[in-house]
Amino acid sequence: GGSLPSELGHLTDLRFLYAERGELAGTIPESLGNLSKLIVIDLDYNSISGSIPEALYGLSNLVQLDLNNNALTGTISSSIGIMTELRFFQVGNNPITGTIPFQMGAISLAIGGFEFTDLTGQMPSSVCNNLAGQLVADCAGDDPKLECGCCTECLGEEDINRWFNTIEPTAEPSAKP
Repeated sequence: GGSLPSELGHLTDLRFLYAERGELAGTIPESLGNLSKLIVIDLDYNSISGSIPEALYGLSNLVQLDLNNNALTGTISSSIGIMTELRFFQVGNNPITGTIPFQMGAISLAIGGFEFTDLTGQMPSSVCNNLAGQLVADCAGDDPKLECGCCTECLGEEDINRWFNTIEPTAEPSAKP
């Protein structure tokens, strides 16, 4: 594995950054905020830690920000409302905290993934009113972490193995002669 070098911020014509399952660690460089032409950042299924850099929220042309299945902490910035082209925002399976900012309602999400996080509170009505597709969050059960009246799928702790397909198959009993 490796990490994302801060020098990526010098690639000012970069439009697509795909590093899904890239065995990456480290943090997301603040310098990615310099890449104003970026349309996609896909960093799913790595071991990236730290918080989402504030500079990323200034990428007004970004359509897809996939950060699920990492080790990201911190919160979702209220600056996310600037990202009006964003349609795919996935931060599931990261220990991020706080609430989902109401400013996210400025975005018409086609896919929003907030499952298996430490986000709490209520899905803002502004997000629900502008939803254009699927919204998944930890809203299942009698005492959900996140209340969501418009989620297309509500998950809880009991769903984590099914969702990530991590249940180990049981060994077949050996045949006795």
